[in-house]
Amino acid sequence: MPRRWVRMLPAVTMALAFGIALVALHHLSGELRLQDILAATAGIGWSSIAIALALTAASYMVLSLYDVLALQQLGRSLPYGRATAISFTAWAFGHNVGLVTFSAGAIRYRLYSLAGLGAAEITRIVVFCALTFHLGAGLLTGISLIVDAGNAASLLHAAPLLAQVLGVLVLALVAGWIALTAWRRKPLNLAGWSLPLPSWPITLLQVAISASDLLLSCGVLYVLLPEAVSPSFVTFAGLYMVALVIGAVSTVPGGLGVFESMMLLLLPQAAPGPLLGALLAYRVIYFALPFLLAITLLCLFEAWRQRRRVRVAWEWTRRSLDFVVPPAMAMLAFVAGVVLLMSGATPALADRLRLLKDFLPLPVVEISQLAGSAIGVALLVLARGLYYRLDAAWHLMLWLLGAGILASLLKGLDYEESLALLLVLLALYTTRRQFYRRASLLTEPLAPRWLAAVAMAVGASIWVGLVAQREVPYQNELWWQFAFDANAPRMLRGSLVAVLGLGVAAGYRLLQPARRSALPATPSELERAAAVLARVESANGNLALLGDKSLLFSASDQGFIMYGISGHSWIAMGDPVADAGERGELVWRFRELCDRGGGRCVFYQVSGDSLPSYVDAGLSLSKLGEEARVRLEEFTIEGSARAHLRQAKRKAEREGASFRVAGVDEVAALLPEMRRVSDDWLATKAAAEKGFSLGFFSADYLRRFPCALVERGGELVAFANLWPGSQGIEVSVDLMRHSQAAPRGVMDYLFVEIMLWCKAQGFQWFSLGMAPLAGLEEHRLAPPWHRLGRLVYRYGENFYNFEGLRQYKEKFLPQWRPRYLAAPGGVALPRVLLDVTTLISGGIGGTIGKPAAGKHDEVHPHA
Repeated sequence: MPRRWVRMLPAVTMALAFGIALVALHHLSGELRLQDILAATAGIGWSSIAIALALTAASYMVLSLYDVLALQQLGRSLPYGRATAISFTAWAFGHNVGLVTFSAGAIRYRLYSLAGLGAAEITRIVVFCALTFHLGAGLLTGISLIVDAGNAASLLHAAPLLAQVLGVLVLALVAGWIALTAWRRKPLNLAGWSLPLPSWPITLLQVAISASDLLLSCGVLYVLLPEAVSPSFVTFAGLYMVALVIGAVSTVPGGLGVFESMMLLLLPQAAPGPLLGALLAYRVIYFALPFLLAITLLCLFEAWRQRRRVRVAWEWTRRSLDFVVPPAMAMLAFVAGVVLLMSGATPALADRLRLLKDFLPLPVVEISQLAGSAIGVALLVLARGLYYRLDAAWHLMLWLLGAGILASLLKGLDYEESLALLLVLLALYTTRRQFYRRASLLTEPLAPRWLAAVAMAVGASIWVGLVAQREVPYQNELWWQFAFDANAPRMLRGSLVAVLGLGVAAGYRLLQPARRSALPATPSELERAAAVLARVESANGNLALLGDKSLLFSASDQGFIMYGISGHSWIAMGDPVADAGERGELVWRFRELCDRGGGRCVFYQVSGDSLPSYVDAGLSLSKLGEEARVRLEEFTIEGSARAHLRQAKRKAEREGASFRVAGVDEVAALLPEMRRVSDDWLATKAAAEKGFSLGFFSADYLRRFPCALVERGGELVAFANLWPGSQGIEVSVDLMRHSQAAPRGVMDYLFVEIMLWCKAQGFQWFSLGMAPLAGLEEHRLAPPWHRLGRLVYRYGENFYNFEGLRQYKEKFLPQWRPRYLAAPGGVALPRVLLDVTTLISGGIGGTIGKPAAGKHDEVHPHA
């Protein structure tokens, strides 16, 4: 099966499960209308609602014990209030977003990392909580399959005996896990992961906590049931667990629709209207209210964290908007599209239609109805463009919202939804600055999950319309009936327009050509890159001209990103090579390219100038080391501080060394001698050529640059190619090699002469490149990556000369500035670092095959 189809499978499965649930609800609810369900919900007594609220609070308090117990098992201590708040927020998001382990895990990672826990510790908490839930769910599900085998068997279309056997097997799994924790003391190793096992008393406590939580959540729905539905609590708990498990397996967020369908099937004696009314109240009390409270708590927490930055409130507000506004506006636009679709699916109010009849002709009303449905689908699809900060999406969204407001008024004087759309329009208009990308809408990816969400919204609106118009029997003639009070025909035609719009979007997505894999730059692309390099200040972009990396150009062709692929990581080398105004656009283009290719987005060795762009793209930042830059107007070999440099220069000259710079037109004739020096250097070090962030000997590459040469007795003994940046701002070196005939200390001599030459040419800065792992914090509260990096920096001399390289560059008295890795954080970071190392070394063998060379044998600027 093609990879792109495999990636779409979860989204298709989720949408399919949701669609089946809607069809099941439609058939099980009989002749029920939407008004009947709302009336049943409104008829629930206040005492029942009060008890349901109390049970919900108790359930979430018990849920907090998951995290408290996990922290205790981990040996970490947090204030109970903070642990409870984190647990509540995580579970509230998990219950509503779906895929509880992952969605709740993401919230836990965010909040626990701020509390000082590392990625490995948070992963253990997430696994512990998931295991706790499944133990309790397994216990209650097994019991329900045994006790209520008849209902379970009807759902499984099997004999009751089979349901009882399944129940015994589920209970056996739970008992087996408890026995394993009682018997085994060593961690459990699964697929390379080490899982420390809790003691058997802790496991029993996990089962008790989870079962209590599930019974409390069951009690919430039980007290809301109509009096006509009178199973015992024990019987109902078994039915509840069956419906809950099937809802969870469906992967639909919160089991929405699936859980309700199962309850209708399991309680055939209950009238559909009152039962669906109770289920709606249950959704609001147990799901929606905690979710809204969790969002509020999360916003208040983030505001509290920023309380000390009041003096720079505006700047922080702007940065927060940079991160929050695009996804928030995308969500608002999506909701606006859902509002228009739901409005088109439900009948217009008769009083308002009679008022419109006196002022508007019927065709205007009919066209407005169709336009509202079409605009609704367009808003759903184009909301993705707002997420990607597209300028065109912003402009088009304003026009669509304006048209939606007009359509809402003309089709039924729906001023409430017109006001809601107007608020979205005003919010979008005030955030104009956030949508700056000028990429084409047609080139942006329409992710399978987004398309599935659009399909679910359209399907839900059609279902609502069918329920609302249930009393109208379907006839083919309905499609051709036009009248002010013909709500059902208008609903059918509007639904058809919505489905056609969805079909166009899905067809475009499916018919898009497969994206090509990363290929080395073509000669024409290298010339385009050279034209860009002639305009930018930084010299590091010259690494693109090696020709071993792929190039991604901006829409204007005024900038590019160079990248390679290793494993599942798509790795960009350095910052985008472009003016400041185009870097953010290029970061997003590369992020989207990685998304289409199913890879991790990684930026290696980026500076601090464009960090907000990487954060906006959802990447985490880890410090890699520090780059050494020498201010050339201050560089001299005079004075005691640089006496060693002066001595190195004089010593090399006494041994017959001389320095000169060969222009670009001279390099071609020197290539045979340079090849001899390079081969001698490689043979001496028993090393192979590297790549990606390191230059290698390539005749086509070296012909593009001037070269610094060291000669002795008329023979070339050392060379380095120069990277002069445009506008005379910065210069650096890349490939540096020397033969065995070179005098000792030739690299010191070469660096000194290059810097003096560059100073004479008027350059301002000379880059000595990065010292890996330099400048990481040693504080006990520093991030785990810093602490690990300091250990490697201090004790990893057998593999790389970290400390010696920093000391070598320090003798030129440079200014240091940090360099970062922008990549997915958490447990993905070690894999990303391995992929980067593998890409540079040309394979795993190059990564671990040879320890670092002598202290000053080669000081590569871009290691």
